[in-house]
Amino acid sequence: MTTPILYSFRRCPYAMRARLALMHCGAQCIVREVSLRNKPVEMLNASSKGTVPVLLVPADDNGESTALINNDSSQNNHRVLDESIDIMHWAMNENPLRDKQNANGWQTTETMNTDEVDALIDQNDFEFKEQLDKYKYSDRHPEHTQHFYLEQAMPFLEQLEIRLAKSPYLGGSQFRFPDAAILPFVRQFSMVDQKAFDGLTLPNLQQWLAQGLKSDLFVSVMIKYSIWHAQGDEEPLLFGRCA
Repeated sequence: MTTPILYSFRRCPYAMRARLALMHCGAQCIVREVSLRNKPVEMLNASSKGTVPVLLVPADDNGESTALINNDSSQNNHRVLDESIDIMHWAMNENPLRDKQNANGWQTTETMNTDEVDALIDQNDFEFKEQLDKYKYSDRHPEHTQHFYLEQAMPFLEQLEIRLAKSPYLGGSQFRFPDAAILPFVRQFSMVDQKAFDGLTLPNLQQWLAQGLKSDLFVSVMIKYSIWHAQGDEEPLLFGRCA
């Protein structure tokens, strides 16, 4: 394998943010769009977690690789990245085809330092994501109402609102790494009940989300691919950042 392979599902927020980083920083990946209800054995052999995204990248020059127990020769001699944040960091720091100016600029924030960025993303991934899931699937958590779960998520959303009152994006004047890491989850939250979300007193957050969703970068990573099958047609490529 010489070209990275990305197992992805377009509507998954984790996959979405990985695709944003790969596209912006400049990458050439074979995209294997999967069905989460019928996960391909090739992906499960690569990562037993069974979640997307999964990125297979060529092994380092020193020969380090992760062996797979399968017969897919395209997946030999590679590393497996199955955490979306790790894929984002690979796109920004290790991808040999990356646009270094774009990649470095994406990590430079004006209003937060690195520790603050990491802490905010961790809060999104562990605290807010749990609240989002309960809000979205409130019928599976009948001990409280859906409105209760919305209220539980409000402190995080209000924290974002406060930051966005000071600058148009989380890291400053431009859409960067922290925005890409968090926006897909806020998008999913807003879609649970669009009317309820629009009625929240979060004007800066709502504007930030709307701008992000209509950006060329976001639109470019939301291209719909056919579900991949091992014996199917030639796979589409996801190339670099959009103009």
